Amino acid sequence: MRLPSARTLAIYAIPAAVTTVWLVAVLAAGELGRAMGHWEAAVTMVFGSFLAGSSPEGGGAVAFPVFTKVLHTPAEVARTFGLSIQAVGMTAASLAILLARRRVELRAVAVAAPAGAAGLLAGLLVLGEPDTAFWGFSIPPAYAKVTFTIVLAAMSFIMFVMLRSPEKGEDRCPVWSPRVWGGLAVAGAAGGVITSMTGTGVNVMLFLFVVVMAGLHPSVGIPTSILTMATVSVVGFAVLALLHGDFDIGFTAAGEVASAGGRPVNPPLPESEADLFGLWLAAVPVVVWGAPLGTWVVHLLREERVIAFVGLLALTEVVTTAVLLDDLWSDAALASYFVGGMIVAIAGIALLRRHRRAILDLPEPPSSGATTPESASRGRP
Repeated sequence: MRLPSARTLAIYAIPAAVTTVWLVAVLAAGELGRAMGHWEAAVTMVFGSFLAGSSPEGGGAVAFPVFTKVLHTPAEVARTFGLSIQAVGMTAASLAILLARRRVELRAVAVAAPAGAAGLLAGLLVLGEPDTAFWGFSIPPAYAKVTFTIVLAAMSFIMFVMLRSPEKGEDRCPVWSPRVWGGLAVAGAAGGVITSMTGTGVNVMLFLFVVVMAGLHPSVGIPTSILTMATVSVVGFAVLALLHGDFDIGFTAAGEVASAGGRPVNPPLPESEADLFGLWLAAVPVVVWGAPLGTWVVHLLREERVIAFVGLLALTEVVTTAVLLDDLWSDAALASYFVGGMIVAIAGIALLRRHRRAILDLPEPPSSGATTPESASRGRP
């Protein structure tokens, strides 16, 4: 019987080690009951972590809408939870990707990750209120939710367009011109600003750019976006959960959340909605296994199924926003922004894709009858 390689063992050893450290830590600190009491977070991240490792949407794409629409968690808490849990899950997924030697465009990560971190910090400082508990927003949270949904609507549209396109993408970006470098930086920075409100977004914007504009294959664009989002999530976790003190939760005598980082929560919120550290504790052992599992599963899918999978996930977010976000049915301005934003985003992404070669000065593809050595040896993308 053939023994597993050291790389394969390491892929399993990392989540096992994190789970062991988690168990020892919560038992030593007497926090096991606190973690078990937030089972909703763990259940949510069963699917969220799988999504974080298998798509360009990240675990926050599940955590943010479920927490805000179903569990009625404040948007800023859901945002920080998403970043904090992705710092664990997507980092585990990134290590699994690198150990398994999945195809990744590391040059895109090297540009988009710092740009995304800068965009995240800029968004927090310009759009946020650092003096408030959980670093709240200066714009209505409903607009943050809808903005993220609009971006996913554009991605859903373009994924289904790609299903009908004979041009599926390359293993590497074909050209590295100043326009491509600049586009990566802009996509990363814009995604960082979205991330400052929703906890995810850098991965979506980077995926859209490298796949739709630069011509990267989705099976390469997904792990590339995961590594980028993992890096930005670690920055967000350090800034919000640790430096800002949002894991330092204070309770009232009745068990409600009264403060975070020494900043008052007015009025106090139920523990189930605002105990950020407890929510994170509950989800850690789930995401550290679920995200690497997602990377393995999506690697086994054929290219058409990968594209359809990503498109359906994005479409699901659009539908759930339309159904579950009550403000859309009571706020005419928000509803107009939702509909108008989707029209502009979808039309814009279609226009960019149509003229992407001229915009980025990319070479024309070979004729349909030609077979390149790379495509002949590559086989299944």
